[in-house]
Amino acid sequence: MDWSLWRPREETLATIKELLQDALIPDSEIQKDVQTKLKNLEIVEDFTYYLLYIVGQTHFSEEIRSLSGILLKNNIAAVYNKLPQDSIIKIRQLCLMLLRDPCRDVRASISNVIYTLAKYNLNTWPELIPFLVKSFETPDEYSEVALTTLFSVCEEMMNLEKSEEEICTITKEVFPKFVDFLVDEKCDKKQNIIKLINQFLQDHYKVMKQSIDMTKYLRSVIQLADTDDLDMQKYICHTFVMYIEYREECLLPHLHDVIMYLMVKTQHEDLEVALGACEFWLAVTKLSNCKEILTPYIDKLVPILLKNMKYSTFELIALKDTLRVEEQNEDSSKDTFPFHMHDKRITRDDDSFSNEDGDFLGNCDDVDDFYVGWTLRKCSAASLDAIAVKFGEDILPLIVPFLNELLYHQDFLIKESAILALGAISEGCINGLKPHLPYLVEYLIHSMNDDHSMVRVITCWTLSRYVSWIINSQPSHSVYFIPVMTILLKHFMDDNKRVQRAAISAFCVFQEEAQMQLIPYIDLILEGFQLGFQKFNYRSLYLLYDAINVLALSVGSELSKPEYIEKLMPPLMQKLNEYNNYSDDQFIAVLECLANIIPSLDAGFLPYSEVIYTQCMEIIMDTFMADANFQENLNGFDPPDKEPMHVALDVLYSMAVGLKSYFYKYVTNSNLVCLLYTTMQDCSFLIRQSSIALYGELVLICYPYLSSSVGDYIKLIIKNLDECYEGVCKNAAWVIGKLTAVMGAEIRPYVPEILTAFINILRNPTVSRAMHQTVSVSLCTLCCVCPDITLTDSDTVLKNCCMSLRSLKDSDEKDLAFRGLCQVVVRHPNFCQNNFMYFCDAVASWNSVKPDLKDIIKNILVSFKEQCGEMNWMQFYGQFPELLKLQLFNLYGV
Repeated sequence: MDWSLWRPREETLATIKELLQDALIPDSEIQKDVQTKLKNLEIVEDFTYYLLYIVGQTHFSEEIRSLSGILLKNNIAAVYNKLPQDSIIKIRQLCLMLLRDPCRDVRASISNVIYTLAKYNLNTWPELIPFLVKSFETPDEYSEVALTTLFSVCEEMMNLEKSEEEICTITKEVFPKFVDFLVDEKCDKKQNIIKLINQFLQDHYKVMKQSIDMTKYLRSVIQLADTDDLDMQKYICHTFVMYIEYREECLLPHLHDVIMYLMVKTQHEDLEVALGACEFWLAVTKLSNCKEILTPYIDKLVPILLKNMKYSTFELIALKDTLRVEEQNEDSSKDTFPFHMHDKRITRDDDSFSNEDGDFLGNCDDVDDFYVGWTLRKCSAASLDAIAVKFGEDILPLIVPFLNELLYHQDFLIKESAILALGAISEGCINGLKPHLPYLVEYLIHSMNDDHSMVRVITCWTLSRYVSWIINSQPSHSVYFIPVMTILLKHFMDDNKRVQRAAISAFCVFQEEAQMQLIPYIDLILEGFQLGFQKFNYRSLYLLYDAINVLALSVGSELSKPEYIEKLMPPLMQKLNEYNNYSDDQFIAVLECLANIIPSLDAGFLPYSEVIYTQCMEIIMDTFMADANFQENLNGFDPPDKEPMHVALDVLYSMAVGLKSYFYKYVTNSNLVCLLYTTMQDCSFLIRQSSIALYGELVLICYPYLSSSVGDYIKLIIKNLDECYEGVCKNAAWVIGKLTAVMGAEIRPYVPEILTAFINILRNPTVSRAMHQTVSVSLCTLCCVCPDITLTDSDTVLKNCCMSLRSLKDSDEKDLAFRGLCQVVVRHPNFCQNNFMYFCDAVASWNSVKPDLKDIIKNILVSFKEQCGEMNWMQFYGQFPELLKLQLFNLYGV
């Protein structure tokens, strides 16, 4: 409908006016009737025009007009894509006129209409921003709504994730005006301006740096810092945090004043203000010159952080239901949360015990229930942790006197905060603390029996921070190893659930560090686990699965003894039967646990294998059926949850790894291989990842059975050599290496495609080192089987291969890869001229090399030396580190 030809029909106009009047009546029955009639009117083609007409007519009441504006905003959001472009243009023009309406409520409703219109395509409304900027700069009664509209447009632009170019267009025009406006005494929107600028600085720093004068903005914020408004104080603290995070040099002249200001605010009675200020200290610790910056203030800062590590009233209220004895209480639904076991099945080469930066915060969240969130206590502890890392033992003379007093304080909450502080400084101050640790560990063991559950919880965590010293400091396990292990196992049975969970989490860390030293105590540990199965619910049970997983990874096949399996498997199988529902998180958790421990059980898992295999195959088939139904009738069925199928594939993979040749009968007596052909093409990268890993294990176990169809599967595997999906790609590269080893020259038809994919990955500097290593091993294996392969960009490819292979432990896999590497190095003399040092470094990585391979490598080294000539060789050889020279001489006599 053309807006220029539109005229209101009096009868319809009267109906809508009457409806709007009824909408103002505070009666529930009338309101229901209004909503019904509004829905009927929404299908009227020109309802939008009527609403806009009513808003613009001053003879209607202000209430009717503003309500019409509210409905107009919702209506435009619903029908925008159906409106003709000329109508949209006309609506925009009228809205800009109405933004200067005498009625404040009408202006407010039209402001919402404008930002609704703007969010769809701001680029086609070039006059909007200049109009709003000009309006808010004009000191009259309409400037406030113009500024509010600008805020809304800018915030909406951020929510819609517009391109940097679009954002830059607006910020360059608008934000310098905002900064100027901050110094205007009449401006009553300074808080909103700072909040908005901070949001954009946080999300679009580079764009904002081009758009505003950062020095000018900082000066304006500093001038506003002396305010009693709590929200303003939070925004000002946030500004200072971002300036230090982004290393803004303009902060340097003001740094002393900013630090003094933030030390005061870190002690503010309002916890949100204090938290905002405390973030600054955490940000400073990420700077290389952190120690230099904080040294003049550290003696005042540390006591503040220690004081803030005491539980706040808010936290105590949030945790109040978890402080009592809970032995008879069932976990509520809020006590359950996603399971996060260590998982080395995701890809072939994952480090099972990675210890990422920021692990401190993750552990803190495990100790303090997740629904408390990020608090001043946690931020202060994290800041102290990071400061201790930067200052090292130099900070101990400052901290120790406080700890000596606080660890024995009568107030258990203060004592608890001191134990938290002791854990926080563990990484940074461990060397300086070693003389005191015998006493401190005894203190912590004693504190595990404290009457207050909060003290027991944090003691578990702090013990976990010192497990490396506890386990490795004494030759006799009886001094610290056994007492700490047994006290943690004892508190698996604690009557408080938070203590249970803290003890299990700490025990996981203990096991990770102890590794094979756990072997004499496996029986005792499993007895603790058995008691846990009888007592735990939900969250504690999830963590118990975690602990079982870590034990299996730590002791490996030592867990396969019949007496251990008899203690471990029956309760797991019982849990699996209890939760025999694929969509149940508990069922998935048990399957995940099985997937992690089966490789350690070896053939000891055989008595349970048939039941588990059948169950996993049923899950896969049921998921296939549900997916087929969904694809046939998208509206009639929900898409299936594929997580159970993913876990089932992982369990089958683990069975193949653990049972080895015993798994053969399951493969030949089922349609597993056919199912893998489908799952290897699934849209879910996790399904493909697990399927390819499982197929790779089948190649090792029963290649003759697979050989007739292997060509079809290789094509799928090559398609998955996509570095965008790293786990899938690594598994695919690993399987190609295994196929190459068993197929020999039969793999030649697929070599061109494989080489193209491998070389692209090795030339890509953004992929991970683990990916490069997997691809390098498979590529060199391919070169061994097909020695006439010619590589493009041989310098880069072979250099990466040498760097990757040097990290491998001695193995048959490494032996085969090095034979291929030697073949290809000989065939690419240019590499020998440019990057031969990398080859020398790689061949020196062997501890014990097979005699025939040693001769091959030695011949290459001697040949290169002879080609260089004595003088050039000595110059080349002189660049080598002494350790490398020694290793080459010891291994190859060169």
